[in-house]
Amino acid sequence: MTAGPPAVVLAAGLGTRMRSQTPKVLHLLAGRPLLSHVLEAVRGAGARPIVVLSKESEPARAIVGDGAIVALQDPPRGTGDAVRVALEAIPDPSGEAFIVYSDTPLLRAETLRALAELRAKRGAALALLSGNIGTANAYGRVVRDGSGDVARVVEARLATADERRLPESNLGAYAIDLAWLRRAVPRLRANATGEVFLTDLVALATTEGARVAAYCTDDPEEGMGVNTRVELAAAEDVVRRRIRERHMLAGVTFHDPASSFVDADVDIAPDVVIDRGCILEGRTRIGTGTRIGPYTIVRDTRIGERCRVEASVLEGATLEDDVTVGPYSHLRPGAHLEKGVQLGNFGEVKNARLGRGTKMHHFSYVGDAQVGQRVNISAGVITLNYDGVRKHRTEIGDDAFIGSDTLLRAPIKVGARSVTGAGSVVTKDVPDDMLAVGVPARIRRKTERKDKAT
Repeated sequence: MTAGPPAVVLAAGLGTRMRSQTPKVLHLLAGRPLLSHVLEAVRGAGARPIVVLSKESEPARAIVGDGAIVALQDPPRGTGDAVRVALEAIPDPSGEAFIVYSDTPLLRAETLRALAELRAKRGAALALLSGNIGTANAYGRVVRDGSGDVARVVEARLATADERRLPESNLGAYAIDLAWLRRAVPRLRANATGEVFLTDLVALATTEGARVAAYCTDDPEEGMGVNTRVELAAAEDVVRRRIRERHMLAGVTFHDPASSFVDADVDIAPDVVIDRGCILEGRTRIGTGTRIGPYTIVRDTRIGERCRVEASVLEGATLEDDVTVGPYSHLRPGAHLEKGVQLGNFGEVKNARLGRGTKMHHFSYVGDAQVGQRVNISAGVITLNYDGVRKHRTEIGDDAFIGSDTLLRAPIKVGARSVTGAGSVVTKDVPDDMLAVGVPARIRRKTERKDKAT
């Protein structure tokens, strides 16, 4: 188990306002489930997650990862009751704990650390995260006492006119003394609906004279909760802006940053240029000196150094160094372009490896193939890899020249340095250094071209 204090992650909510069959915590934000963002912040703060799920959110168990404990709240009876369930799974009798909501994906690890430091400094039973987010919201208002600690948190619907004008609100993350929490949770009382609310801990602490501190973040977006698809879209905007800023500070250039979307798990090296309108998804990796776009989609693809990809779609592919792709090309899963390959407009490669220096400039399809080095694949070439039942392989040797509009009916081999004539339909293997021409193609001995005398 990961060392560090426990962090109770409240993920048992039904998420009914999402209007979805998918549990709220599994809705994607920048390519990751909501819950994954919160777990990353918790682990970044050095804490070990205790994730509270319900029967409805139990599918999220698959993404909690190593070192996390899962506790089941059945039935869901509010956030206070969820903490009670989590405490039963925490072996530590004392120390410190965090409590966070699974639908606050913008929370940062450094903020949790600052929250814990403030609690220790103030000697408080708990410290809550607050933010100056204005008055047009339904968050509980933080009322401070003369010493700067929290006197009470007032629900917006119960606040007086003066209290509703207070700009500081409770954002719903806590650092808390674990021994005090164990004593306090059994004293929380259910409301008229039968639910037990975590926020009542503040009133309980102040009533018994315990100190409650508040850490007011300078980035109130951290407390943004996601309960509807509208709020999910708003959080997506913030996360993607953060991701782009992180990459730019690390040496990546974005032309028109707002027009490009980059997922959280994308890795971009310094001195990469991202042109306008690009979408980088999944576990994509991009090497230094490469230029992507404009208007390119890259998904789960590894791209080497000094590559150029323009207005194309790459998914599940590998590009070695100094490769050029596009415009309007499509690399499908299993495509592997070795160093120096040139793939031009309207080229498609699927489950095929193109050797070093091979050129496939336009209007061709190569699927289920092994292509050697320095091969020329002319316009309109197609590997006929599917017979209606099975896929078959095509092999092309080094330095071969495949003429325009050649059809290669797999399974087939074209030998090294061999040539196919324009419009040929090749149905039989072509040995090394031979010429195949015609429909169907006939094999002839290749003659060397002699340059005219000057």
